[in-house]
Amino acid sequence: MKLKTSLFKTLILSAVISSFPAMAADYSLNLSTSLSPDDPIYKGLESFKKQVETRSGKKIRIKLFSSGQLGADNELLQHAQSGSNVGIIVDGARLASFVPELSILPAPFVFPDYASQKKFTESEIFHSWEQRLADSSGLVPLSFNWYQGARMLVTKKPVQTPADLNGVKVRALEAPVTIETIKCMGGEPVPLSWSEIYSSIQTGIVDAAEAQPTAVYGSKLYEITKNITKTNHIHLMTGIIVSQKWLNALPDDLRTILHEEAEKQGNQASENTIKKEQELLTLMAQHGVSVDPVDATPFKQACASVPEKLGLQDALAEVQKVISNK
Repeated sequence: MKLKTSLFKTLILSAVISSFPAMAADYSLNLSTSLSPDDPIYKGLESFKKQVETRSGKKIRIKLFSSGQLGADNELLQHAQSGSNVGIIVDGARLASFVPELSILPAPFVFPDYASQKKFTESEIFHSWEQRLADSSGLVPLSFNWYQGARMLVTKKPVQTPADLNGVKVRALEAPVTIETIKCMGGEPVPLSWSEIYSSIQTGIVDAAEAQPTAVYGSKLYEITKNITKTNHIHLMTGIIVSQKWLNALPDDLRTILHEEAEKQGNQASENTIKKEQELLTLMAQHGVSVDPVDATPFKQACASVPEKLGLQDALAEVQKVISNK
């Protein structure tokens, strides 16, 4: 079934990409996210689409795809590498095969909050990593300031220490930093795409997940889980990634519009995400989910070795240097 689904999505993607050149726009972009249409990030993408099309006089047309409809992120990144008109919202873990240092962005307990993530992704060192990404992969961020929120544990039983996750199968992004994060927090990582999370918890393929409140609510995990533990182990910053070849084919003025609106709408979507977090936690509590505070110290201590294990000591030092600089 999974193979058939993947093949079906591949056929859809090929059809969508090949159909756009015939449409009434000089340039077009298919923009994909795994998030649901009611997520603040998706709402931000709608604003991005509107502003880009308006400012460009519809010379650029953007088509949005939510909930992973267009295909798996890694597959879409490969299409973008080949020059296709595809954009994907992803975090550093997805891009670490090209620039290993990018894994530090979603490493556990490295960034204390949104402000520190934003400060670092605006730094010269981060921009140098973006350039290396372009040089090594042909992928470029339109902006890397789309904050999806603080990641929390989503389980069927209370969790207060790493020992409470012993034997618990936790959905993981198929990336070393995510897998190591779940291991250090006490769980057993099971790589799965986010689009499979609801059915996988239902059927027992996994017992739990770790995600930000907007994603938990958008995927309705409050229907099948009982506890959200506010570990805040990752502050998830993501970017809109496109093909450098496709972007360079655009006139300068259109490239400027894309970068400016990606930055502007990313900032606004991030603020909206922060505002929405407590509201959604309250709503899920009303559905019977226990939203539990936690002393994160045992988790921080257990995960302190992750950067070294992944060879990210220098990247961690760069982060600490930037975010500690007043």
